[in-house]
Amino acid sequence: MSYDFFLTLAGHTDDVSRAFRNRGVLQENWLLITATIVISSIWLGLYLWENLQIQRKASADTPQGLFYDLCKTHRLSRTDISYLLKASEEHAHEQPALVFIDPGILHLHASDGGTDARYYEELSKKLFQR
Repeated sequence: MSYDFFLTLAGHTDDVSRAFRNRGVLQENWLLITATIVISSIWLGLYLWENLQIQRKASADTPQGLFYDLCKTHRLSRTDISYLLKASEEHAHEQPALVFIDPGILHLHASDGGTDARYYEELSKKLFQR
């Protein structure tokens, strides 16, 4: 019984080898494949560059270094960091890390009624679990 199976399989080896020899699929889609590889490489490079910049800023022994270290610890996005920096510039310019200690700073921005008030409210919930 297995002998018949192997004979049947052996009769189709030409079809299989022709399918592997046909490289038309790659030749027709080389532009799409190349574009995908280039875009993926650029995205990976930018991702690694951003992480390197945040680590470099966090390793500095300054108030800003503490701020970026806390941002990294809380796994905040680039947008979150920019909003926190904006809030800290207005209320605690010399010590931006106070944003992580004093929930009142974010509460002031959330109660302003501006266009970013909802985002500050979400940040406050994220950082202070309220």
